[in-house]
Amino acid sequence: MNDFNNIFLKYSKKENKITKNNKSIEFQDINFNYNILIAENIDENLDWIFNAEKQFIKKIIIGNKIICEIPNNNVEPPLKTLSNNIFFFTGYKEWVHLVDRETYQIEIENIKRNVWIGEICYFEDILDKTSVKDIFTNDEITYFTNIDKNVPKKKIMYARCKKSMYLLDEIHRTYISKRKFKENDIVAIKSVAGSGKTTTLLELSKKNKDRKILYLAFNKSLITEIKDKIKKDNITNLIPQTFDALLYKVYVSVNGIEPNIVDIRPQFLGNIIEWFKSKPYKIRQFYSKNFIKFCNDIEETDMGSFCMKEFGKSKPLLEELWEKTKNDGLVTFETLRKQAFLNNWCKEYIDKNYDMIMIDETQDFDMIMLKMILNDTSIPKLFVGDPKQSIYEFRGCINAFNYLPKEALIIEFYSTFRIGNPACDEIRNKFKDCWMISKSQNETTFIDKFNENEKYTYLFRSWRILLETAEKTPNIWIYSYDKKINEIRNLHEKLLMIKNFDTNETRFEDDLPMFLKSLSVEQLEKLIENISNNIVEYEDSSIKLYTVHSYKGLEDENIRIAEDIDIKEEENIYYVATTRGKRKIMVDKQKKITNKEIINNIIIIEKKNTIKKEATDKITFKLFLEGKTVEEISEIRNLKNLTIENHIIENLPNDQYDINKIISKDEYEEIDNELKKYNYETLLKPIKDNISKKISYFKIKMVYKINKNNI
Repeated sequence: MNDFNNIFLKYSKKENKITKNNKSIEFQDINFNYNILIAENIDENLDWIFNAEKQFIKKIIIGNKIICEIPNNNVEPPLKTLSNNIFFFTGYKEWVHLVDRETYQIEIENIKRNVWIGEICYFEDILDKTSVKDIFTNDEITYFTNIDKNVPKKKIMYARCKKSMYLLDEIHRTYISKRKFKENDIVAIKSVAGSGKTTTLLELSKKNKDRKILYLAFNKSLITEIKDKIKKDNITNLIPQTFDALLYKVYVSVNGIEPNIVDIRPQFLGNIIEWFKSKPYKIRQFYSKNFIKFCNDIEETDMGSFCMKEFGKSKPLLEELWEKTKNDGLVTFETLRKQAFLNNWCKEYIDKNYDMIMIDETQDFDMIMLKMILNDTSIPKLFVGDPKQSIYEFRGCINAFNYLPKEALIIEFYSTFRIGNPACDEIRNKFKDCWMISKSQNETTFIDKFNENEKYTYLFRSWRILLETAEKTPNIWIYSYDKKINEIRNLHEKLLMIKNFDTNETRFEDDLPMFLKSLSVEQLEKLIENISNNIVEYEDSSIKLYTVHSYKGLEDENIRIAEDIDIKEEENIYYVATTRGKRKIMVDKQKKITNKEIINNIIIIEKKNTIKKEATDKITFKLFLEGKTVEEISEIRNLKNLTIENHIIENLPNDQYDINKIISKDEYEEIDNELKKYNYETLLKPIKDNISKKISYFKIKMVYKINKNNI
């Protein structure tokens, strides 16, 4: 008798069921007809041994559990009806003791399976807990005792049903709290909204108080929040920094001096290269955007090859900006990242100064940051975040969980302590892959309407809908309103100067630019005036207005979600919004937001601006025809010299004006000859560099405008 099949056949026949010492054992194959178990009067003293050696069986290290897949994907085989011991023979040294008769859905090796989750036991336990020793022969006992092959191991399994989430959440949290982090460890925690991830990091800091821990986060608000908490808890070994602040220190360490950081945004580009000062916003925006794009590109190391890939030709000004960077003549936060990435600046600094890294809001990292942390450090790393809160793609952020190496251990926390049921269950069921359960003491519900005197926080996807709502809602407070209104006024002024506005503009997180483009100055000021009449102090307000992006990480008793937040369009935005509420959540009726009316308004505004512009051009040129200089006209009209020059050039050529009054024949020919070399492209700086210094840009542009019709 030297294999289990023979032993199994011997004892699984109904007529051979053994009873000794007032105990009975039933032997069955795991695939037998479970309807038998529904029969009445099952012997209370009956132990069961099932042969499961052909099933999918794994030992799970985290939690020290053993799983057995349920045959034929049967979700609820009725083993709950059995009151005594149940054991599964696995074909290995380890057996399954099925203390828990529940069935679970889990994910392992990227496959969802319906399983039993049992305790690990051995044949010696079977001998002790059942009457097997009174039944089996010595040869049979020897056979089972001598099996030495172990069940295949897997590090972790993931919960994919409500029951498994309640079971595994505590197991995963306990494991993290007790883990001993080692060199080159890469551990990540996917943690649902309100799951206490910050508390977890603080507790780990306390337990690893002999280590100096670098805490990295995406934005300053998180750093401010964590600083307040570590001060309150008297934690001295956790050092919070944004990634940019870290790179600042790295630069000082490498170069021995503090960097003079400048801004590469379009409005500041002229401070870096003089040529940009007189250029339209769109040109400056083009160079700014593509320089930043190069800095964030982990593949391209040379600006020349980047330009060939992007444009099919060289872009000398982009190459000049990068040359300035390499020669320490240009330092921006973007170039700091690129230089640190290319030159491995972090390799020595981080490992030398810290013993561990904690990365918060992992879903908001960018690729440059992630690569540096992974490639340039060997100290243990703990990534924490919620993939479903990844809402900053417009800033170039990535969900870094998707880019961690294969050897990384990814843990999942499922319980939220913010959102109670029934709302938690409803939120989970709205999404395909939202693995969240409630352990909150709150009763959280979705409602249709707030009472008249109830206070709440109102969340919006776009500033457009926020502003339109604020205009007609009394007793409100708006997050960062004064700062935002200044930005809006400045942006509006610039947008009104842009012709052929791109309605698909994506530099912002919402449709604010297009909305502002549709407003005249008078309309915008009237909107701001109406909103200001509704605003009160924070403490006195009934309704607090935020965009979802500005409210991420915060919470309130009552949350209202605006009409422009649509789960079908942007799941993650909707998830972030709905997971802010602790008591009541109200969702406005979704409206299909169309841009047709806005675009029509843009056309009307542009026509009005064109009429005004033509009129002001003519006034300027009339004064010029009268013999007044640019400086005199500028003083009369209270306009900048550059604006006056542009007005004049736009009205050339003109039969009423003799250009020779301000440009000599020699100057004209010198400019014209140089323009011909460049085939009359408006490359003003190269042309200016190759002609007499006394010749101004104004004269170059005049000659170009007069001759361009003949090109």
